[in-house]
Amino acid sequence: MGFARLYRKFEKCVEKADRILIISHRKPDADTLGSAVAMKIYLGREGKEVVMACIDRPSDDLRFLPHIDDFVSKFDLNSFDLLIFVDVAASYMTGFHEKYDDLFDSVPSINIDHHPSNDRFAGLNIIDDGAASTTVILYRLFTELGVPIDGKMATSLLAGVYGDTGSFMHSNTSGEVYVIAADLMNRGAKIAEVSRLLFNTKPVSQLKIWGKVLENAYITKRKVIMSVVTTNGSAGLGGAVEYLNMVPDTKFAVLINDDRRGHVKGSLRTRNDDIDLSKVAARYGGGGHSKASGFSVSGKLEKGESYRIVSEDMSKKSLEF
Repeated sequence: MGFARLYRKFEKCVEKADRILIISHRKPDADTLGSAVAMKIYLGREGKEVVMACIDRPSDDLRFLPHIDDFVSKFDLNSFDLLIFVDVAASYMTGFHEKYDDLFDSVPSINIDHHPSNDRFAGLNIIDDGAASTTVILYRLFTELGVPIDGKMATSLLAGVYGDTGSFMHSNTSGEVYVIAADLMNRGAKIAEVSRLLFNTKPVSQLKIWGKVLENAYITKRKVIMSVVTTNGSAGLGGAVEYLNMVPDTKFAVLINDDRRGHVKGSLRTRNDDIDLSKVAARYGGGGHSKASGFSVSGKLEKGESYRIVSEDMSKKSLEF
């Protein structure tokens, strides 16, 4: 089915709904939050009652997004007649499936995403793994439907584009991305604010964590640059793996974090066109894009000859890259 038809189906679903819940993925980034905010503004103008939900609190570097304080982590599922998931590659990535067993069955749902690993869990799935970000898909959708994009929507959409292209440095930065970014700027997007807060503002505490990541970095026998850290949570690690990915003559970069809360998390990045990191992350139950993927596994790290993840049942899985 062509995207134009999917967009029209989306429009019909929205027309039938009165109260809509927009759901972002856990550990939210600029793309999922920017998508949610832009969607909220559009739906609000259509006279819909809209609630945005994210199980984790947005980070401070995304405080510039409009309506950022409106996100909730609890809701009455039965009070909504439509769910819209934005930038959610798999149902478990919301974190809400643990609280609401019938989250994906009891209410009509729409899934808008750009990850190749998306498992198409919703009633209507608008998935384009060729799009640089989910906000790019929303830009196309709004354009197709003739939805006016105001300054606040433009800033929200551009934040997702800017974040998921790594400030226009990743290989997914196509000519279309620049055209969209330029149009959003003409519509009032605050590119200087987006750039400064997403990539050029870091507290001393985060710089110290990045310093630990870089200090622990090493190159494996398979030419993979890897760093392993233990932190209280994952705050402050965002962006660190991109620096590991700058090292020449390596296949890809891996940042492993034991968060001391029973989770081992991995972030993977590459600049090589012949490597699909989504397949690498899938070995540990994760996924993502070919050049940017990740995973989260219950357990803790144990170091012998190499690192291993020790699960609660004491089973062990080696981290081999």
